[in-house]
Amino acid sequence: AVVSTQSTGITKLKGKFQKKLDASQFRYINEKLYTCSAEEAAALFEKKPELFDVYHRGFTAQVQKWEVNPVDRIIELIRSRGDAVSVADFGCGDAKIAQSVTNPVYSFDLVQTNDHVIVANSNKVPLGNKSVDIAVFCLSLMGTDFKDFIREARRVLKSKGTLVIAEVSSRIPNVTEFVAGVEELGFKTLQKEEPNSFFTEMIFKKIKPKENKGLFESLELKPCTYKKR
Repeated sequence: AVVSTQSTGITKLKGKFQKKLDASQFRYINEKLYTCSAEEAAALFEKKPELFDVYHRGFTAQVQKWEVNPVDRIIELIRSRGDAVSVADFGCGDAKIAQSVTNPVYSFDLVQTNDHVIVANSNKVPLGNKSVDIAVFCLSLMGTDFKDFIREARRVLKSKGTLVIAEVSSRIPNVTEFVAGVEELGFKTLQKEEPNSFFTEMIFKKIKPKENKGLFESLELKPCTYKKR
């Protein structure tokens, strides 16, 4: 009985230590992903694939604390459009969208976590021009070259296709300026909403580009940081 109690205590201690280690690594990877390019992020995960698992365990732990998960709202939006519309999910993680709808969904990320995921950099995905109805960025505009991701989404979107962006509100210095920048690239704003104080959701329709006044090129997003606990 004494040995069993000691063994249980050691197991709990190891579990607690592993959680702290994971949390520390998650913060490191999170900061890295927001401050490097997509190519640098891909190289990081290629060198140490286990870091991707650590990151997504940490991300999942954060999601469980949220009252509203923006990916669930996006899933409802897709369902409302019918199962014939096609979707490109940029930075899909575990491809929850693909696993939740019957639509054709192309799920892209740097590492394949399951059979739904196609390994690809968000600035160059294996889709033809004007090939999908909806492009999604759910908390995935990470990296210093995030504007290239939005350009790529516009390339693969059909005429009048829908761009959905859900981001942490604190990352967007000025929502009005951000929306104006995306519109300049060739989009019309259909909806701008904050379902709570943490997230901002934006829905756009693809149209012809506006006159280039540098609004898109000046777009900024702040890194998303998680406090040490």
